[in-house]
Amino acid sequence: MEEVIDLKEVLHILKKNFKLILGLMITFALIAGLVSTLLMDPVYQSESQVIVNQKGKNADVYNNPGQVQTNLQLINTYSQMINSKTIRKQVVDNLDLDVSEQSLQSRISVTSEADSQLMKINVTGENKKETAEIANELATIAQQEVKRVMDVDNLSIFSKADPDEATSPIKPRPLMNVAIAALLGLILGTAIAFLREMLDNRLNTEEKIEKYLDLPTLGKIYTIEK
Repeated sequence: MEEVIDLKEVLHILKKNFKLILGLMITFALIAGLVSTLLMDPVYQSESQVIVNQKGKNADVYNNPGQVQTNLQLINTYSQMINSKTIRKQVVDNLDLDVSEQSLQSRISVTSEADSQLMKINVTGENKKETAEIANELATIAQQEVKRVMDVDNLSIFSKADPDEATSPIKPRPLMNVAIAALLGLILGTAIAFLREMLDNRLNTEEKIEKYLDLPTLGKIYTIEK
């Protein structure tokens, strides 16, 4: 026969294990806070922007839907070029970085909104000034390489990252980490509380005696503290 736990029993279990649940929440939150503030290095992100658009007096782009569509299709090609080995190696050499070009690959992301000719070059790293310099250098070299390789001059730098801009790190986020850890502690504590209740097969309460033995309680034996 399937057992059904009513709301009153649920509240009773939670109340009985309140200290356990609260303790796990506080412990998890403290650990997350300490790890976030003491053990994890801050990671910053810098962004430069380039736009795909035909230059020149004869580039009547806005009256030529075909040209706009061509520029949009080129975005995917240019995105791959920006984070290519060739351009990354030039960035490392030009800025005299003490890192390999391969290590830059995971730190670089190139994105664009749907039907937009604007491309965002994002670079992450622990050195805020260095990430800005890398983002700007990527935009500059990409502009040169597109003109050299594709023989077109349709990539322009729209905005550059500011190395001196006051920005907060994108991670870690101590408050969010603490909140998530506290929630995990709550879930784990609640699960342990119900598991303990399910595994406890002792007839140690009036309710259990009446429920499982269908017998009334005639009396209780209390423990008298001296």
